[in-house]
Amino acid sequence: MTATILIADDDAIQRRLLEQMLRRFGYATELVDGGEAALARLSATDQPRIDCLILDLVMPDLDGMGVLGKLRERRTQLPVIVQTSPNSVESAISAM
Repeated sequence: MTATILIADDDAIQRRLLEQMLRRFGYATELVDGGEAALARLSATDQPRIDCLILDLVMPDLDGMGVLGKLRERRTQLPVIVQTSPNSVESAISAM
C-alpha cells in the first residue's frame, strides 16, 4: 500500500513542486492551502489515512506552529516535516 503524504502550504507553486517530486518517488499526495484545512483533513474519518504531513510554518490562516500545537493537544502521532522559507535557527528549534 502506498503511503499518503499531506502537503500543507499556502504557496500553490510550492505545493505542486512537492507533489510532483513525491509522486515520482511513488507516494500518493493530498494538497491543502492552509493550517485549518490541514487539521480538517487530518480529522476526517471518512478519508484514507495520512501517513506524513509536510507543513509550511508561514501561512495566513493558521500557521505551522499553530498546527503543531493542535496536533500535540490531540496527541496525534504523525510524522511531520516542517519547511519554511526564512532561515532561522529559532524557528527550527521552536518547531522541534
